Amino acid sequence: MAVTASGAPVRVRVDSARTPVVRATLDSPATRNRLDDELLAELTGALERAERTESASVFVIDATGDTFCSGIALGDLDHADWQPRLTAVHDLLRRLTDSPLVTVAVVDGAATGGGVGLAAACDHVIAGSGASFRMTEVLLGLVPAVILPTVAERVGRHRAYAMALGAEELAADAAAAAGLADRRAEDCRRELQLLLRRLRAADPGAVRALKRYRRELYPFDEGHADRAVRVVGERLGDQRVRERLDTFHRQGLIP
Repeated sequence: MAVTASGAPVRVRVDSARTPVVRATLDSPATRNRLDDELLAELTGALERAERTESASVFVIDATGDTFCSGIALGDLDHADWQPRLTAVHDLLRRLTDSPLVTVAVVDGAATGGGVGLAAACDHVIAGSGASFRMTEVLLGLVPAVILPTVAERVGRHRAYAMALGAEELAADAAAAAGLADRRAEDCRRELQLLLRRLRAADPGAVRALKRYRRELYPFDEGHADRAVRVVGERLGDQRVRERLDTFHRQGLIP
């Protein structure tokens, strides 16, 4: 296992040796690639460095293990640290959506909660045969306030709301049919190579201009972060919700 200079395990492995593609692999299977403070910082840092790399034009997120991303780390949340973590997730989704790079999520495992938002924020989502997508927040007594607008932009408002309300699980085929994934692939590596080939055939300036135009047409709602933090904060302030989360965490059902 790779470690940082401080001796902490590396949660995101970055391969920038094959530009124009920079690949960020979520590599914390022991935590089911949960969005804890360390992983959020490493993934955000990887994206920032890729954006500063002149030769980079594509940023790919994939994962090791059976879980693509198990969502926001909840088991260790207390009153002091939940707000910064939710804000960090919101900021990462915004960065992925507005990045000048083409962002790609390769999902071949379970994406739950915030993991669904992480994938949905990318320009292109490839779903392998092992992929599944599920917003599980209502089962925990919470609301998917941070990720719901991002998912809704992909699948539509009511479809996203219904998926959240029923904690509906979508396998790869259903996710592709709903628009949550752009491709359902038996071979994710081959599908990614085909996508990269199409991107190489496009004029780079036109791709950047298209991404800028999209940001102008559909700007990220600047007030969303405050509303999301307020809504989730209200739920976390309910003692019954805290007890529910603590029980699920002790049982190993949430990260």
